[in-house]
Order: sequence, then structure tokens, then C-alpha cells
Amino acid sequence: MDPVLSLREVSLSFPRGRRHVVRVLADVSLEVYAGESVTVLAQRAQGKTSLLRVVAGMERPDRGSVVFAGEDLWRLSDRRRSRLLGSEIGVVELAAPQLDVPVLTGVALPLLDRHGRRDAYARAKRALAHVGASECARQHWGALADSERALVALAHGIAREPRLLLVDDLATTLGIEERADIAELLGALAVERGIAVLVCAGGSGPEPSSDRVASLGGGRLLVAPPAPAEATNVLDFPGEHRRRASS
Repeated sequence: MDPVLSLREVSLSFPRGRRHVVRVLADVSLEVYAGESVTVLAQRAQGKTSLLRVVAGMERPDRGSVVFAGEDLWRLSDRRRSRLLGSEIGVVELAAPQLDVPVLTGVALPLLDRHGRRDAYARAKRALAHVGASECARQHWGALADSERALVALAHGIAREPRLLLVDDLATTLGIEERADIAELLGALAVERGIAVLVCAGGSGPEPSSDRVASLGGGRLLVAPPAPAEATNVLDFPGEHRRRASS
């Protein structure tokens, strides 16, 4: 079975001042398959969002390839990449909506350009129900608790029924138990819907409920092998062993 997403030696850097360059991603390679959830752990300002923007076709890498469903995103036209982002690639991020409308309307609005009004609202209702947020349908974003906002953001991402779901630090404002619930939900979505799920998250909190876990630091991505079911999945950030050894 071919992967839904394949990153091959992807590098990305940004200028800082006149003479300095910050390398955000350095020869990153990763594959994510349908029905699989992969979590990338990274501390603040270590490239989590940049990685997702490259995967989504919103940030062109310096080199390397991003292959989605057999197509290199950065060899496609801007229009084709935009269409994929609007249909087959879902992005989940915790951000307030631009329009102050009820949650159901907010989830349905992006679907109106491809579906009729009735179908768009039906899809929005199904998405909210799937993540357990049906009670939020008539509320506005400002009235939601942090945990409800995370669920609504996730409903936005799955409403288009994408093949690839990209999740950017969704649980950053949540408590430990709520983070564990979101992680479990993301793993279940991958299996139940047969989609590939790539999650970028901070290093704190409970261990992710993912098939594989990787760490991103200094631009390098380290992918841990699957742990035995009875073992605890502990993943150090790059340099952690070196710090412990010197202490």
C-alpha cells in the first residue's frame, strides 16, 4: 500500500537579518498511511507549524518533495494545490473564525462552494456529531470552553471528508485529561474514516495515542519505531541525552 503522504528530504530555512539563515527543516523524511495517526512532538519555535504548512502546500520548501496521493504538491499548479487544500487535505488549527456566526454555520460556510446549502449543513452536522460537539451547533465561538473550541476546530477539518488531516497544536490550552481525550479521538478518526492523520504538538502532556511518534528539533526529524503494547512510549527530544550526561 502506498502512503497517502510522503516527505522526502524536505528542507526549509528563513533569513534572519542580513547575514544569518535559520534552518527550520533539515532533510525531513516521513510517510503517513491511510488509517494511521502520526504525531510530531516539538518544543516551541522548532518548526511544527512550518512543517504542516509545507505539507499543506502553503509554504514552498527549499528542496525535497512533498508527495500527496502520488502527486508532488510543488510540481502542481497553484490552482490544483488550492483545490486539494479545499477538498482532500484538511487543516485543523485553533483560531477564532473571521465571522461571528453560530458554530454550525461556521463549519458549513467553507463547504458551500462545492456543495449545495442543504448538503453543506448536513455535512457540518455530521462532523460536529462525529467529534461529540453537536451541543455547540447554536453557540458562538466566544461562548465556547477551550475543550469545545478544540472539538469544533476538528469538526471544521473533517467536514470536507479529506484523505489527509493536518492538526496543529490543537490541545495546547487544554488540561491533561482533555489532551488525552483529543489524542484518542484523533486516533479513532484515522481508523474509522481511513484517513491519514499528521499531528504536530508540544512536548508536554500525556503520551499521544498515535501509531508512531517523532520528535522535531534543530530542523531534524527523529522517528521512533512502534513501541510494544506493554511498553511506555518515552521519546526524548534531540540533545536530551547529551544534557543528562553533562549534568
